[in-house]
Amino acid sequence: MKKLLGITCLAALAPLTQADTIFGVYAGAGLWQADYGGDTGVESIDVDELGLEDEDNNFFFVAIEHPVPLLPNVKLQFMDIESRESATLSRDFTLDDVTFTATDTVVTDLDLTHTDAILYYELLDNWISLDLGLTLRAFQGEAAVQSQTTTALQETVDLEAVIPLAYARAQFDLPLTGFSVGAEANLVTYSGNTLSDASAKIAYTFGSIIDLGVELGYRRMTLEIDDIDDLEADLTLDGPYAAIVLHF
Repeated sequence: MKKLLGITCLAALAPLTQADTIFGVYAGAGLWQADYGGDTGVESIDVDELGLEDEDNNFFFVAIEHPVPLLPNVKLQFMDIESRESATLSRDFTLDDVTFTATDTVVTDLDLTHTDAILYYELLDNWISLDLGLTLRAFQGEAAVQSQTTTALQETVDLEAVIPLAYARAQFDLPLTGFSVGAEANLVTYSGNTLSDASAKIAYTFGSIIDLGVELGYRRMTLEIDDIDDLEADLTLDGPYAAIVLHF
């Protein structure tokens, strides 16, 4: 491992904490096809039993990189994650303090929409890139269930919080090909609660005055909540994604 790290640093031909030599802007948009898994509720129920299945989620981002070594680069990303499905329950489950009973037909809204503000430093910036930093993730969603059998029976739990996560990104450019491979991860864990968000990708860039690229990858987000704001959940969203990226 030590030998590998030494080779990596020499190959990059750039000192640590050195930012871009020129001002650069990266922007992109994409679609993530996420499959839902796990369970939620005090008396937990599998999300498949609530009718939550594959969902197409849009995301957009812009990153600004600059030549000032001590000032972090900034990336802003918006991720729209919403699902609304109906199902007939096969067993009881409780959301917050409201219990929904077996044979009830319910409509479930799960909104994990969030905005990321990522502050990061480029530790390596050559054909091997390595970024480390901090993500501030602001959730703006909710979890809601409403019975269609008993119209007065419903419950909504707001999912509004700003959560700090450790951030890391690595990319390896394949010389003279336009192709690259990379991975990105966000992680925080505390008091039995965990939020992790990781992706791996392969990308191709068409060289021009404004670099246009395409990315294909796989993303996995897990959310383990132990009674925060009246919500308990152990959720996983994972699946392929595709994006278009511009660099100018």
